[in-house]
Amino acid sequence: MSRGGSLDSLTGLRFLAALHVVLFHFGMPCLVTAPEGLRNWVGSGYSAVGVFFVLSGFVLAWNYLDRDGRMETGPRAFLAARLARVYPVYLLTFLLSAPPTIAASVAANGWTVALGKTAVAGTVSLALVQAWVPVLALYWNPPGWSVAVESVFYVLFPGLARGLLPRLRPSLLPVALGGVWLLGLLPPVLFVAQHEGPVNAATWTLGLAIIKFNPLMRLPEFLFGVLLGWCFVRERADGVKKGSGALMAAAGAALLVAVGVASSWIPYPLMHNALLAPASGLLVYGLARGGGPLGWLLSRPWLVHLGGASYALYLLQYPVSQAVESLERVLDLHSPVARLVGVLVLGVAASVWVHRYVETPFRSRVRKALQPWVDAKPRVEARPVVPEA
Repeated sequence: MSRGGSLDSLTGLRFLAALHVVLFHFGMPCLVTAPEGLRNWVGSGYSAVGVFFVLSGFVLAWNYLDRDGRMETGPRAFLAARLARVYPVYLLTFLLSAPPTIAASVAANGWTVALGKTAVAGTVSLALVQAWVPVLALYWNPPGWSVAVESVFYVLFPGLARGLLPRLRPSLLPVALGGVWLLGLLPPVLFVAQHEGPVNAATWTLGLAIIKFNPLMRLPEFLFGVLLGWCFVRERADGVKKGSGALMAAAGAALLVAVGVASSWIPYPLMHNALLAPASGLLVYGLARGGGPLGWLLSRPWLVHLGGASYALYLLQYPVSQAVESLERVLDLHSPVARLVGVLVLGVAASVWVHRYVETPFRSRVRKALQPWVDAKPRVEARPVVPEA
């Protein structure tokens, strides 16, 4: 059974992380004359996806692991719950992205080639495997690549709880945390060491795309969150209270902001992947402990409500931006500020609506539809009887 615990400040954090990603995608044209530090911070919004990966591992550990690192929920029940959680909104945004994706492909390739390309890309995206194919990772609805990465984490999580975590001595948790962080840093460090010339968010090479999008490359960030979450579960089970977490949360937030402000001096591949995992973990753990003033702020009901809709906001940002661009053409209005405001206002409103009328009701429906599969016992093949000699 899931613990079902509510850590409201972490839900509020989800909204701020999603907002940072949206600002990165659509806010930079508005900041041409802004201070360099602000431009750098907005321009580092891609790193907020790493916050999501750490947060995801932490929350899954909190909801599903016991003190010994085991999971009472069966793998099928867990996977059904995860599919019901992510797929309805994912499918909706896939469908909303279909017309512009197909139209762009037709304009670039003609109908014959476009139909083949979109058929392959659509199938790969619907199956949530586009992150394994670098050239298709961003082809459909670009933010969907991270959902494909998360789906791999969900598949692996029951195995971690069944095999790896129960065998890990709690005294070795700090070593394990350091190890997975270094493991996550290794690919981008090697890339930076051998790559000549500047690298930024617009750079595309096959090696860089693999580092950025391949689920195995992002797995250490998720594992970092899982290990931290297990630490928190053990702490709560033992009744240990070492403070409110105010200092930890404040330090983690300050580190994330400071590194974002200084991001132009930090190699892009490191920022994109695991560099900020410890800062993210410090923030998440501190908020889980209470978080002090920051935890109080992120726990405000309106921010928690927006946090609940943050998954929809994250996936809707490109369909919404396309709608805003169409409106701009009708109104003959071409202003970066107006476009950003339109994306934010329409995106937040649409995400709240989708969360209420699509995500929440269809989560229950999908879980109900999958219940026979959850309840069914795995089929065991009978071994042939071998006659005795």
